[in-house]
Amino acid sequence: MRLASFALTTLLLLTACRGTEPPYSPGQEPLVEDLLAAATPHLHSIQVPRAKVRQAGGPAANLMMLAEHPDRFAGTIQISGNELVSLAVNEESYGLRWIGRGDAGLDPGYYTGPPSRCAVEALLGVDLEPEAFVDLVLGGAPIIDAPHELVDRHWDRKHARELLTIANGRFEQQLEFSWSGGRWLFAGSSLWRLDGASKTWLWTISHTSLHEVGGEMLPRKTEIRQPKAKGRGELVIEVSYEKQIANPSFGQLGVDPSKPGEPKNAGDQWRDSDDEGGWDDEGGWDDDEGGSDTSDDSNAEPEPEPEPGIPEQFLGKPQGLTPRGDLCAGR
Repeated sequence: MRLASFALTTLLLLTACRGTEPPYSPGQEPLVEDLLAAATPHLHSIQVPRAKVRQAGGPAANLMMLAEHPDRFAGTIQISGNELVSLAVNEESYGLRWIGRGDAGLDPGYYTGPPSRCAVEALLGVDLEPEAFVDLVLGGAPIIDAPHELVDRHWDRKHARELLTIANGRFEQQLEFSWSGGRWLFAGSSLWRLDGASKTWLWTISHTSLHEVGGEMLPRKTEIRQPKAKGRGELVIEVSYEKQIANPSFGQLGVDPSKPGEPKNAGDQWRDSDDEGGWDDEGGWDDDEGGSDTSDDSNAEPEPEPEPGIPEQFLGKPQGLTPRGDLCAGR
């Protein structure tokens, strides 16, 4: 009996060491072009009426998002049902509503300027260009500019992933793909900046728990890891998607229940019909003092006129807030 148990244990250890075999025969590796196509978002737009965001494994806050390819994005973070920060980005500008207290180094008010990666960082703490963040939310990966050269490709038996590494002289990027349902699915990516013979890690994105939404495979969870600003440790952001709506018609969104003359609530605009009770906070990032009163009618800017062709959901809403200028100027 002991001999049989020992033999079974040995077999399991040998299998674990061997790992998972690739889903293709030798010489039949997938084409680089097919893998890159699998990393490209296949959705044009998405609505995320319910999500949770947490930093470094801490408590979660409520998050709502809209995204439209290639560079339109809007998101709101709420704490205990109160708006903390909202961001709208389009091809012309960004608009950032900061309702929180000034303990984050940011005075409460409304910030606006040309689209910038620092505006995305102000919302979620991730240092990504708006286009790159939109690709991520749509289930894909930001790909470095062509032309690429193939650095390496191989099957990772331990994690059952096809790994593809490409470079363009300025950056090197590794892409991970899983095989499911007879097709390759994008599962993660890492990016390094090249400087001569050395390279600097910039970020790692991981998509997990893939499921079908609107005929496409999207993650239920995304993890973004980046080095901290002063080079000590990592900054980890986790986004858990509780509901995703593929390719919504933005012309039918944005119903504003507020009465004339009352300020709009960014959260009200995106509440979907089956969201009973709204956003419940699970004790995360609680602000005992509630939202800050940042209204200043004497200084508040009027709501901007819609830009031609840009849905109103991707326009900043300054009403009720003190204008603060461009947060990203000089960055």
